[in-house]
This record gives sequence, structure tokens and C-alpha cells, in this order.
Amino acid sequence: MIGLTIWPGAVSVARVNLQGHLVGKPLARLVSDRPSRLVGSAAALLGKALGPEVMGVGVSVPGFYDSSSRRVLFGPVAPGREPVSLAPVCEAAGDLPVVIENDMHALAARWLLTHRASAGQDVLLVNVGDGSLGAAMLIGGRPNRGCVSSANELGHMRYFTDTGRCYCGQTGCLERIFSSAYLKRIEGVVGSTEVSEDVSGGVGGSEVGGGVLMRRSSRYQTGDEVLETLYDYLANGIANVVNFIRPHRLVLVSELTRYPGVCDLLSRSIRSRLLSELVDRVRFDLWDQPVARQAETAGWLALAGLYCEGWYGG
Repeated sequence: MIGLTIWPGAVSVARVNLQGHLVGKPLARLVSDRPSRLVGSAAALLGKALGPEVMGVGVSVPGFYDSSSRRVLFGPVAPGREPVSLAPVCEAAGDLPVVIENDMHALAARWLLTHRASAGQDVLLVNVGDGSLGAAMLIGGRPNRGCVSSANELGHMRYFTDTGRCYCGQTGCLERIFSSAYLKRIEGVVGSTEVSEDVSGGVGGSEVGGGVLMRRSSRYQTGDEVLETLYDYLANGIANVVNFIRPHRLVLVSELTRYPGVCDLLSRSIRSRLLSELVDRVRFDLWDQPVARQAETAGWLALAGLYCEGWYGG
């Protein structure tokens, strides 16, 4: 199987075998954020990865995707109001079956197939990064489809607080709050020179200080009120969703899982906000899944079609 991911400013492709193991090295290409360049580069990169042994292609892309028209309606790769066609990618695949899904659904497919979870359980996966927050909901082992294919847009839950403007056009989005930029804003040191090993900040991006949030989280000690404020917002958003949908399992996917201090802080903060009937019923799991493996993860979309009957709702 081939996995292809399209992301703001980059496309990447990887091969996985029928057990989901990576075959060879992934290929990546940095390109302009202009949608036509992204899609053209994705189609070209896919063409290079094709071979007679390939059985199918999984494509992951953030945002809202309309499978009937093969267009990204809105998201980081299509931040304007004009849909972006992925038809060139499908054409590059030729006669091979192509599955195009939101990137969080790809992550959910990988988690489901690697953790041997009960198909009868409802699961909420929450992917947390610096300026990037996504969620996917599995109902009975299948993605929550809704009226359009997308993640459950937890990152765009909005609060009455002053943040930088999100690509969705609004302020106060949770993924703009849980970011290095907002941390520095509320600390009053936006002009600080401590900017950055990683200025990307995930999907939403951070205007300044990329990477500060994760570095500070790795050194967290009780009493860091500014950092704890960000985690309060995050915990409140996640807890509201859990209270609303009552999943059997909550899976936190993040490099934050490497840092016991903030993991304990987040877990306690979420549980303190849950309805009492849910506290002991919702299982809380941690999963360290590197973002750099996105193309590999996209390959699991194609595998889900083989191993999970009805995954695509057909």
C-alpha cells in the first residue's frame, strides 16, 4: 500500500506492507502553500512511488473533504473559500483504488488496527501539538462521518479570550490557545528572543516562539501558572467533549506523553471536569505517535479497507 499525505507546505509518500510495516524510506517534498502546487507535487510524488506490486493508495489531508466531488472544501491546505480538487492525485493512481480521508481518520485507522481494540467500543482520539489540535471519534469501530468527511474539529472549539487569528478566520480557537504564541502572549514576552527550533507549530502554526510550549512542558513543575492556564483550557475542551459523547476510551496522541508531569496534570484536570458517572467508566490511554510518520499512517487508510468491513461506509 502507498500512503500519501498533503500538508501545508509539504507532501510526503511512503510504502507499507500488508502488516503495516514501512517498506523503504518515505519521500518528502517541501512546496509552496499554493493549493495547485501542493496537489501537483502530491500527484508527481505518488507517480514516483507506484509499482506493479502496489495494491492501493491511502491519502490523508487535514480539513473538510467531499468524497463525491474529490475536493477539499476547507482546511489548512485550502484556507480560502475556494475548494481544492484532488482529482490529479486520483488520476496519478490510475486504476488503483484510492481512499482519501481526513488525517485524523488515518490516525484512528492506525490506532484501531494496531491496538486490537474492541469494535464495540466508542473511542475518542485527541491529537495534541503546539498550535495543532485534532480529534477523531470511532463509533463501534468506525469513523463518525457526519454531513461531511472531517475530523471532529475540537481545535476550533472557541473561548472568549484574545488569541491570534486562526486559519478558519476566528479568534479564540482552542488550538490557537494551546500554542507557544499564546503562552508568550499571556506571559507578556511576545518580543522575547527565545524563538525556535521549530517555527511550524503544527496545523494552526505559531506566530512566534515555535517549540517553546513543548520545551516548557518537558520541564514542567507544579506552580507554573502560565503553563497550567493553557492546560486548563485544553482539559476543559476535552472534558466537554467526553461529557457530551460518553466514549468508552479517550486516547491522547502527542509527544506530551513523553512528559509524566504534564500528562498527570492533564489527566487529573480532565477527570476533575467529567460528570461523576463517567470518571470511572472512561478509560484514558496515552499513545506517542510521531507526526513525522504521517505518510506511513496514511497507508493505514488503505489497510483499513482490507481489514475493517464497512470502514468507508460503503
